[in-house]
Amino acid sequence: MPLTILMLLLVLLGMPISFALGVSSVAFLWQQGVPLVALPQRMAISVDSFPLLAVPFFVLTGSLMNTGGVTRRIFALANSLVGHITGGLAHVTVVANMFFAGISGAAVADAAALGPVMIEAMGRQGFPRPFAAAVTASASTIGPIIPPSIIMVIYAVTAGGVSIGALFVGGFIPGVLMGFALMALIYFITRRRNYPRNDAFHFAAALVAFRDAVLPLLTPAIILGGILGGVFTATESGAVASVYALILGTLVYREIRLRDLPRIFAETMVTTAMVIFIVATAAAFGWIMAYLRVPQLVAEALSAFSRHWWVIFMLLNILYLFLGCIMEATAIVIMTIPIVMPILAQVGIDPIHFGVVLAVNMSIGTLTPPVGIVMFVICQIADLSVEVYTRAILPFILILIAVLFVVTTFPQLVLFLPRLFGS
Repeated sequence: MPLTILMLLLVLLGMPISFALGVSSVAFLWQQGVPLVALPQRMAISVDSFPLLAVPFFVLTGSLMNTGGVTRRIFALANSLVGHITGGLAHVTVVANMFFAGISGAAVADAAALGPVMIEAMGRQGFPRPFAAAVTASASTIGPIIPPSIIMVIYAVTAGGVSIGALFVGGFIPGVLMGFALMALIYFITRRRNYPRNDAFHFAAALVAFRDAVLPLLTPAIILGGILGGVFTATESGAVASVYALILGTLVYREIRLRDLPRIFAETMVTTAMVIFIVATAAAFGWIMAYLRVPQLVAEALSAFSRHWWVIFMLLNILYLFLGCIMEATAIVIMTIPIVMPILAQVGIDPIHFGVVLAVNMSIGTLTPPVGIVMFVICQIADLSVEVYTRAILPFILILIAVLFVVTTFPQLVLFLPRLFGS
């Protein structure tokens, strides 16, 4: 299709994905003689959504927690719990990301917050820099899986009628599985290469670290508890979490000063604007795809290939892993979900199960060249070339793909907790 070819060509030439989507949409409308005013109209309609308000609040929560000393406290807790295992600080990196995932909701936020701390700490203990970068990058993928999750919010808004709360709850077990799988791989690699570990476990030190970190760790409990208890919606939970983070940083830990707030708010606005602009342009592009009957054509092609849910799901996984290599996650979700949802209904795939698996797919995509956003962040922090990074990250990507296929094959890993809590 010329429209898709033009968009991909612009991306490969280095144009940001949001502009590539917008330019290709304008070119199609102009070629078809459709008034160009239709484009901004569709973009405005797509972002006129109450659930999307959760995005800036979760971004703000992550920024406030990072500035307010939470990163240091979470690192200390993770170090006291798993630093004594073979691989030491590499395990600490994974566990710290699992804790921080319950705060930020985005892989790049985890990578940016914990990356400088963890990579430098591992380097001082004698870990090779490429290995430290690979561990930090792969651990950050847990961020969008353990609730809250910005990409799950985007999926729920695009799919329509999918519970954000159920997606959040459903991501907990897969997120923990990802962490354990990464730790198993780290143990195997570090044992073979004789990498260092920390001192023996000390219960008293762990207790002190837990006391210092317990308040930030309550953030996911507040979010999920409020949603499941009907106290507030998933969107409102983001506002509650950001207020809680502000109180911790300013009144409890007192590490956020008034002069820091303008910078934090400005960073939040920039990040939010980037996400919302991608949502708007991708939605306009998706509207054109729907006009061209692409969803129906893709559904018919996949139905002709197979009607077994597992086969269709695996084909979609392969497609999303490929798209994750060349496009940004938000754009992928906005563009493809209107196409995919009818297929899910035909073969009986639960939209909650699919949404969590999709989030895992998109997390893996942040690691892969040529456009993985976590890859760029970690390469800059660790001062590594993409080639060196790619060689180091490959085993971690493979173990994450293995977890992806396990979560796909066994829906109860996702659906057990949402059904247990009736969400």
